[in-house]
Amino acid sequence: MLTALGTGILSGLAVGGGSILLLLLVSLFRVSQHRAQGAVLAAFTITAAVAAYTHWRAGHVRLRLALWLAMGSVTAATAGALLAGHLPGGTLRRLYALYLIGMGTFSLLGAPVKRHLD
Repeated sequence: MLTALGTGILSGLAVGGGSILLLLLVSLFRVSQHRAQGAVLAAFTITAAVAAYTHWRAGHVRLRLALWLAMGSVTAATAGALLAGHLPGGTLRRLYALYLIGMGTFSLLGAPVKRHLD
């Protein structure tokens, strides 16, 4: 419960709580990669909905852009989930590690210059 609380707060801040939760489920709680990813994604839908609503109420969401992003994301998430279901756990774990290395590198090197899409 404490693990979920901490990673939920990080998710609400949009700083990767789901990534940390997945790592903890696999390494600390010995949940299989497939089950951990499924659990995190299921929990993420609820967490993301609450965080999105909160940001929308604060005026931080551009609805038109969010709808375009959602359309692409749903399509890609469906394809990714179908692919992940056919991959061995070890392969899925390595792909996830590459993702984390890539995101960590991006964070360390800094994001590109911020541009407003108004």
